[in-house]
Amino acid sequence: MARRRRRREEGSRQRRVSRGGRAAAAAAAAQLCSPRVSHPRAQVGRAASAAGMRPPACWWLLAPPALLALLTCSLAFGLASEDTKKEVKQSQDLEESGISRKNDIDLKGIVFVIQSQSNSFHAKRAEQLKKSILKQAADLTQELPSVLLLHQLAKQEGAWTILPLLPHFSVTYSRNSSWIFFCEEETRIQIPKLLETLRRYDPSKEWFLGKALHDEEATIIHHYAFSENPTVFKYPDFAAGWALSIPLVNKLTKRLKSESLKSDFTIDLKHEIALYIWDKGGGPPLTPVPEFCTDDVDFYCATTFHSFLPLCGKPVKKKDIFVAVKTCKKFHGDRIPIVKQTWESQASLIEYYSDYTENSIPTVDLGIPNTDRGHCGKTFAILERFLNRSQDKTAWLVIVDDDTLISISRLQHLLSCYDSGEPVFLGERYGYGLGTGGYSYITGGGGMVFSREAIRRLLASKCRCYSNDAPDDMVLGMCFSGLGIPVTHSPLFHQESPRDKTMEHRSKSSAFGILRLGRWITLRTTFLIKFPYRSTNTGTSIQ
Repeated sequence: MARRRRRREEGSRQRRVSRGGRAAAAAAAAQLCSPRVSHPRAQVGRAASAAGMRPPACWWLLAPPALLALLTCSLAFGLASEDTKKEVKQSQDLEESGISRKNDIDLKGIVFVIQSQSNSFHAKRAEQLKKSILKQAADLTQELPSVLLLHQLAKQEGAWTILPLLPHFSVTYSRNSSWIFFCEEETRIQIPKLLETLRRYDPSKEWFLGKALHDEEATIIHHYAFSENPTVFKYPDFAAGWALSIPLVNKLTKRLKSESLKSDFTIDLKHEIALYIWDKGGGPPLTPVPEFCTDDVDFYCATTFHSFLPLCGKPVKKKDIFVAVKTCKKFHGDRIPIVKQTWESQASLIEYYSDYTENSIPTVDLGIPNTDRGHCGKTFAILERFLNRSQDKTAWLVIVDDDTLISISRLQHLLSCYDSGEPVFLGERYGYGLGTGGYSYITGGGGMVFSREAIRRLLASKCRCYSNDAPDDMVLGMCFSGLGIPVTHSPLFHQESPRDKTMEHRSKSSAFGILRLGRWITLRTTFLIKFPYRSTNTGTSIQ
């Protein structure tokens, strides 16, 4: 008996030593092979960021004696991918243990602001989201929260930039609320999980919460901010929702009252808001919140994003879309061939407008001389030509530059959501002087979409260019603003080339090349310099 007991004790001791050795090996391998974490998706318009893992640099462990270390290294790499889940689990454990009860809030303490637009399609989508929020609140038998639609809050131009509305939020909600939560029309919210998430943060402090994006490289639309290391500055993905604590709203309100907004142009709102809040280090940076999601990737997401390309029924027919390409003689030889090899075949009605007639393309000379900057004269000549074709009742006009790529099939789906009988002016929205009574406009480089009714009202107003070389997109924005016709923003149009790594830039080596625009409808062909397309005898198509 004593002998058997000594054997069991010796075996137990050896197993403990073995487990200790494996643990030490695992720790060493994890240090040597620590995975690099990056957030590769940071972009204009609608760029999203998700933690991505690169394979650990453990190739030198392939020698047979180090096989155990290699396996442990792989295990460490796999465990690192669980970091976000662990953070969420820890916060849930704190919630259950009662440690975070001092931050307990109910729905009445959250003011929901849906970043809506006044166009009938967008207003309807926002109303549907509002009903969903209120229904979830009722199901929780809680007092209903305030749910606001951004386009209804103020009639002045520029309410969509949000900062001018912060004083209203401060005065109206600071006494009885803890958070202002912003979201887009297509954001989907799980109210119970959102409550659990916000309870982790002390509402008496200044918080700026969101899903973090960052630039992989300095960009012109961000004025080359943080050019030495663009990845250090985080800004929120509006699609995932973002939140400001009331103390921060009050602080920003005081600043807005003491100094006016200085920026003339509003280009990428989410980045500009983050810069304003950060205030060169005087304010809080964005705090990343893993539960604010755009993809429904896991159980812990409090928010997701429904759709980048809404589907509202049968796509608009190609014969109902007229495409006008602005060009000039010096670009006939290098830009027009790219259009013809990529997306021209998708368009049923297309004309090229130039300062020179070339039958091989063919081009239409509008009698407007080419200008080095601004093409207002040419653009208004196109609008008049489109409207004055009495025999042609085409519902939609799309004006693009000769260096713009466009997916007509995606545009057909998008336009099914809009009523061509309404005055619709659609594209990527910028702003000029919005803090001092300016106007919004659709940037021309990303393509401009007009309903026939919008063009009819515009030309009936007699609002025209002050010169042929005036910036056409800004003049149009000023004219439509004067008419009370709001521009309608879509994140599917892009003036600049997004660097979102989820977008496929490559052509496939099949019977014909395929140039994928990812989730977008338009891009500038400047990205072809970095990601060249490949054409074949049968051409290159765009999807």
